[in-house]
This record gives sequence, C-alpha cells and structure tokens, in this order.
Amino acid sequence: MSNMILKPFGLELRRIDSPRELFITVNSVLKKYDIPSKGVNATVQSAAIGHALHKMINSDSHFSVCMITQSASISKVVICKERMDIYSSIHCMNWSEMDKDFRQNIVAMILDDFSEVLNPQEITATEIQRI
Repeated sequence: MSNMILKPFGLELRRIDSPRELFITVNSVLKKYDIPSKGVNATVQSAAIGHALHKMINSDSHFSVCMITQSASISKVVICKERMDIYSSIHCMNWSEMDKDFRQNIVAMILDDFSEVLNPQEITATEIQRI
C-alpha cells in the first residue's frame, strides 16, 4: 500500500501504512495491557462484563438472560439455580414492565452475582451499615 489509508478501528481512526504496521500496533497494545496473544486477562474479562451489564441495565429496554449466561461463562461465575430460574423467567421482559422494587432486586442480584469480577474488594459490614 503506497498511499496512507484511514481505516475505522473501533471508535478510533488510525493511519495505516500497511497491515504490518497495524499488527505492530496491535502487539504493542496487547503488551501494554498484559493481554496474552490469542487470550484475555482478568481486566479484559471484567471490562467486558461491566460494559455488557451496564448496557443491559441502562440502555437496553429489556432484561437478557443470554447476556447473564454469557457473562457467567466468560468469568467462570457460577450463579445458583434459583437465581437462574428467576432470570430465565423474565428473559426479554421490558424493564418498564417490572415493578420498581422487583427491578431493584434483580439489578442487585445480578451485581451480587458478578461482584467478585466487578469489585474484587471485600465490602465490610460497617460499610453496608453506612448506606
């Protein structure tokens, strides 16, 4: 490629002289964030789950058990059968169709299920009482 080309790359535009230059950048980013080639690390897993949950809770109009299942698979989180049964029963239900208290319970349960991934720090009883 003799001419420099602007190509979309995620939300950024990068100038690429050649595919080789692109993959030099790719390798540099992987190294900078300690991401193994052809693999992921805990930071990427946590970010993916955080983005997916945020999108579902704040942007999507409905609850998705598929997103919960996929996030659990990515993070190796085991969700108890009772909760998965509840999540399955409200699959594709619009958030607006849920009673406010029920909606709050569901969001709290989801965040509790993924707390070790999203917030690996232990929360003390004193901190909970302050709320």
